[in-house]
Amino acid sequence: MRLALGLALFLACLAAGCGGGGGGRLSQEEFQQQANAICDKFDKKIQALGSPQSPADIPAYVQKGVPLLRQGIAELRALKPPADVEDDYNRMLDETAKAIPAAEKLADAAEKNDAAAVQDAIKEGQEADSASDELAIKLKLDGCAAE
Repeated sequence: MRLALGLALFLACLAAGCGGGGGGRLSQEEFQQQANAICDKFDKKIQALGSPQSPADIPAYVQKGVPLLRQGIAELRALKPPADVEDDYNRMLDETAKAIPAAEKLADAAEKNDAAAVQDAIKEGQEADSASDELAIKLKLDGCAAE
């Protein structure tokens, strides 16, 4: 009897999505609310870093900003969006992630005082940001799109 009750509770928990591995997806409203909250949180953290005032400030700024970007992307990837938006959402995150190597190239170029490489890295980052913003707007994730 005790084994049957334990098994029944375990199966009920699985069906309800208990535990870490449940396949339960967020509703559209929950998804938008949670994704926007994550984006807003990390946007504030990145804003708190201030802006580099000179090319010499860029490497330190990138060194502080990239871990925040990685952490934000990881939190966003942990969300389970509705199935009908999952592909666009994953593309948005992939585009956002492209900002990381672009930022690292920017820091390297600034450190070497290579103006052409700085411009290339900025362009690369802007393209990723633009593609990510376009998808965020499509997904109604206003907190994840640049203002």
